[in-house]
Amino acid sequence: MGLVLNRGWEGWLRAGLLLGVVTLPAVFLLDLRIQAELTALRTLGVEAAMQMITRLGDGAVDIGGLILLGLVGWWRDDRGLRGRGLIGGAAVAGAGLVEQVIKNVTCRARPSAPEAGAFFTNFPCFPAKYAYASFPSGHATTAFAAAVFLALWYPRGAPIFLALALLVGLSRVLLGSHFPVDVWVGALIGTAAALGVHAYVPAARRHQFPTQMTNDQ
Repeated sequence: MGLVLNRGWEGWLRAGLLLGVVTLPAVFLLDLRIQAELTALRTLGVEAAMQMITRLGDGAVDIGGLILLGLVGWWRDDRGLRGRGLIGGAAVAGAGLVEQVIKNVTCRARPSAPEAGAFFTNFPCFPAKYAYASFPSGHATTAFAAAVFLALWYPRGAPIFLALALLVGLSRVLLGSHFPVDVWVGALIGTAAALGVHAYVPAARRHQFPTQMTNDQ
């Protein structure tokens, strides 16, 4: 049953990734308008909640969480879990590295910067200062990469993992750290990285080791 759910979520996630790419131009065009609409919803209560949720997108949390799974697998002598956790953690780190490279090329000014929304500000900006490292969102990248891995490994919890990633992305806009398209592209990078590794690296898939299937189920 778990394997069937896994395949179902993989298909939905691939479709979502494709839809995200297709709609990307529209998000670019509506970027500032969406930004204004979302920031208008900010209240003290919303801001306090978003400050907590946004921490789930910290690279250390997402990468460390998956590596911790790998260490649990090592402790339990479960090589399937160990492989998934360590490979997943490395893949999330790789997605974060890609995001950092793009940031240092595009040099987009954050909403709080004087040139808010402008690309190639102070170009070349390597290493990019915080104020000019808006595109794409690192929190969205690592949160979605980790969430997609977890959704594929533990499909019954997929709605929760993905909802938390969405909330992390929303928090980045509501807190004024990013524009919507920054989050959108970060989510696409993270999702693509996780789906790609899951598809082409056998050890990143659940049930890869038959002797561990009983423990995994």
